[in-house]
Amino acid sequence: MATLKEIAQKANVSITTVSHVINGTRPVSEALRQKVLKAMEELGIEIPVNKKRAHSHLIAMLIDDIFNPFFTEVFAVAEATARSMDYNLLILSSIKQGEDILYLRDLENRKVDGVIVATRLSLSHLKRAFSTHLPMVFLGGNLEVPFSASVLLPDEQGSYLATKHLTELGHSKILCVGGPRKFSIFRDRFRGYTKALEEAGITVNSQLMVEIPLTFQAAYQFGLEFLSNAHQKVTAVFTHNDPTACGMMKAAQNLGIKVPEELSIVGFDNTFVTRLTNPTLTSVNIPKKLVGKRLVEMLIRLIRGNNIPNCVIEEVSLDIKESTAPVNTR
Repeated sequence: MATLKEIAQKANVSITTVSHVINGTRPVSEALRQKVLKAMEELGIEIPVNKKRAHSHLIAMLIDDIFNPFFTEVFAVAEATARSMDYNLLILSSIKQGEDILYLRDLENRKVDGVIVATRLSLSHLKRAFSTHLPMVFLGGNLEVPFSASVLLPDEQGSYLATKHLTELGHSKILCVGGPRKFSIFRDRFRGYTKALEEAGITVNSQLMVEIPLTFQAAYQFGLEFLSNAHQKVTAVFTHNDPTACGMMKAAQNLGIKVPEELSIVGFDNTFVTRLTNPTLTSVNIPKKLVGKRLVEMLIRLIRGNNIPNCVIEEVSLDIKESTAPVNTR
């Protein structure tokens, strides 16, 4: 599918003009409008163009897992930001990719002005979703298609900081429990993990890079099996989110493994649950309030016909709590 930039180049007009013609957000001369329509036709783009579109002032956020505290904290700020800009924010939770596409099409039928996509759709599914032509902002991942922008997170750097913390404590047998590497967010987190190991002179063991559903229950079941296997002895675990870290901690404790004396554990996102575990959980801190605010601000700018660049969140740190300690050499 052609991008706004390609349409603009074909029509010899600005990207902003293309956006206004397609969305009807501002008046455009008939001559410019016809140039844009002709360029779209030559590029094989079938996009319904309205001279004027009435906005519903309703936007939606589509997420993977409503039980993940990361989304809870991001949504709280996003909803407040939307209200301050005279919009209402609807949250939808979906897991199956086919359902995501149905959600997006249903949202268009309900006259939703735009969508924040914080669910891990594959590239092919995302391209299919763009038959709806809704303005969209993606959390993580970058897809160059019309009416879209992305908020990109420091996934690689965050994972690097977490793993480096463990290597500096003397750990060399570090298990990394993450999500499917077919998604860029998890590829980046595995990359940060391997980068820190290589920098510390530790050989990367692919058997210690595990992909599982990133939920408490899945991590708990996996932890019981993995940690009870004497042949898979590790002294530390880094996980790609906090619920997974909590599941691994619970499994370790049920097996009589002391945290952090015998097993250090690090999570990712630094959500409120890190303060509820015993011991409290060391975790990579992502500025969730900033993420929620930027997602809504960018989407509303797109809805209003503005051409905007991606937003790269660079702020990341490690909140060291009680779940990590120097490796026990006894």
